[in-house]
Amino acid sequence: MENAEHKVGIKNIVLLVLPQVQLLDVAGPYDVFTSANLFLPADKTGLKYQVYLISGTSDKVIYSGSGLPLICSHTIYDIDFSVDTLLVAGTELGTLDKINPDLYSYLQNRKGKVRRIGSVCVGAFVLAKAGLLKGKQVTTHWKYADILQRTYPELNVNVNPFFIQDQEIYTSGGVSSGIDLALALLQEDFGKPLASEVAKHLVLHLKRPGVQSQFGNILPEYEQLSPLSKEIRDLLKDKLGQSISIEFMAESVHMSVRNFSRVFLKESGMTPGKFLEKMRLDQAKNMLEYTEMSIDKIAEKCGFGSTVSLRRLFLKYLSVSPAQYRKTCTG
Repeated sequence: MENAEHKVGIKNIVLLVLPQVQLLDVAGPYDVFTSANLFLPADKTGLKYQVYLISGTSDKVIYSGSGLPLICSHTIYDIDFSVDTLLVAGTELGTLDKINPDLYSYLQNRKGKVRRIGSVCVGAFVLAKAGLLKGKQVTTHWKYADILQRTYPELNVNVNPFFIQDQEIYTSGGVSSGIDLALALLQEDFGKPLASEVAKHLVLHLKRPGVQSQFGNILPEYEQLSPLSKEIRDLLKDKLGQSISIEFMAESVHMSVRNFSRVFLKESGMTPGKFLEKMRLDQAKNMLEYTEMSIDKIAEKCGFGSTVSLRRLFLKYLSVSPAQYRKTCTG
């Protein structure tokens, strides 16, 4: 096969895959870049994308999380062409512990040699462990954002955007967010008109409305909570419409207010008041999605006191109003 770096005008895109990769993490960006070739003019420059699946292991056949095998053209050990853009696709968190350190060395050696390096979903953990995200603003799947922040406190993790650019580093959120990122990279390369054509061809929004955190809970998943946080969550889950004080929480776990506040903040990374606020917001989100209750009634049931407070927090955390959130979720 002809060495791709010798082809005039070719932009080599590498999608780096690992065992248990999510198919859409790969297929979404792959379809965006290859679809762009359908609309790029066949002029003398031959400016096109060439997309490669590259294995992050020594095996060229990688089994996805759904069991479907992906056949890679190269591995990190035999890649023989220059790379314009490298995206690390997501996988299961448990798989990351089994990655050969050679992968991190490979990624570290690409810094300064690749125009753009990015990640899809949990791929951000791979870039972080390779030391490529230090001091960067990044995102990842909403479900794992808190884990990424705790594991790498030097990062600025923002769960809201579908993707984030920080200089030459690009990170995207959960699964389908890789499509949002690929469209943005396409627009960066060839302009908005072409990116819009590709989005229409794939029946996608060029810029998806809303924020990633709309799709998950404001609080971390229950299994990710500390023992004290779980105890407080269980205590409060049926009392959110009531007036709840920190004194009440502390007394319920047989602690002084001062000690409770200190321990809770240390274990959970947030104050008891902020935890309660997020619990109420999660309940309001669920009620907007699964009931026909009025927004006024939901605000009352969740302990916000007024729709003004509910709206303020929705805009703060989700960048949409309660009414807009309900419309997005229910159509």
